Amino acid sequence: MQKEKYRLESDLKSAELKLILLFEELILLKSMQPEDLRLSNELKKCTESKGFIIKEIQEISKKLISRRAEVEDIKEEEAKLLSQFHELVDTNHEHYDQILAFYEKITKKRRKPERVKQDDADGDEDGEEAEEEEVEEEDDDDDDDNFNPQFGEGEVKIDEIERLRDNRLHLYDQKEAI
Repeated sequence: MQKEKYRLESDLKSAELKLILLFEELILLKSMQPEDLRLSNELKKCTESKGFIIKEIQEISKKLISRRAEVEDIKEEEAKLLSQFHELVDTNHEHYDQILAFYEKITKKRRKPERVKQDDADGDEDGEEAEEEEVEEEDDDDDDDNFNPQFGEGEVKIDEIERLRDNRLHLYDQKEAI
């Protein structure tokens, strides 16, 4: 019985030690609980933020793909315009370089309307004044627009080249806006 008593007391003491250890762990866990909740909430916010960012990346990727397609379409249109230009002007023409420079020239009058539109969009009430300035600048560019090298059939081809240039500048503006 004595041996049994010592064994039971030993078991009881070891159970008490385990109980004390478990209470210490419980106190430690309770002290960590607020920090754990804070970190859990932070993780939840970060996970939501990650999902939102991934969604934005997907939307931006879709927009990028569509913009690239638009730019490619514009490049194709520019290539078509250049081929039409080459149909009008032979590369062996004596003034080919001058005519090509005229075709490729980016005029200021094409840039001004874009600025006026942006000013109006920003709530600028002076749109009429800006349009008057634009008209004045257009008059300055008329010297360059009346470029007419000695060309076989004259005005018809220059008018066509000018129309092609205006179309190219419009495409240029679209591509720059993208």
